[in-house]
Amino acid sequence: MKNSIMTDGITKRSNIFVCFMLLLLLSACIPEKSDHEKGLEEMDMGNLDIAIELFSKSIEEGNDLISAYNHRGLSYLYLGEFDMAISDFTSALELEEDAIVYYNRALTWKELDSIGNACSDLEMSGKLNKRDTGLFISTGDAMMELGYFNEAAEMFTNALMLDPLNVEAYNGRGNARMETGDEKGAENDWNRANEILKEI
Repeated sequence: MKNSIMTDGITKRSNIFVCFMLLLLLSACIPEKSDHEKGLEEMDMGNLDIAIELFSKSIEEGNDLISAYNHRGLSYLYLGEFDMAISDFTSALELEEDAIVYYNRALTWKELDSIGNACSDLEMSGKLNKRDTGLFISTGDAMMELGYFNEAAEMFTNALMLDPLNVEAYNGRGNARMETGDEKGAENDWNRANEILKEI
């Protein structure tokens, strides 16, 4: 009887030990988040100063450089530190031309009232963008704000080539066409937007 109790106790301790060792092994297999990933999380939570520190570490380590520069630039943009944002977006673009980074830098140029630079970056964003409908629409909207209506209409047209039923793109192009004096084209676009809405 005593032997049975002792054996049961040893077995339980052995099982606990085995479970503990398995947990240790499993925790060792789960990769720790990188500074870049932590930075993205902090940025999502609005902790921009912490995010900037983490993106800076990622850059120092040479990890996820383009994304780290881009997201640190966005953090600076949200904080109103526009010169720092321009510097980071430029660093990212020196590594690789990217439609979204050009768009982000254009928004920053716009904040600095550098309209020519903003439009130039928006044009580059449009040229590099191949399949992001939302980015085409955002680029078109930004060009509208800057007064580049023909270029805006082109961006909305690009969006419609990807998504022929996009109401926002039809409305945007209609607005751009109206600004250029193409009232008939604007009316056609707005009517098409209304038709699509009725079909939904």
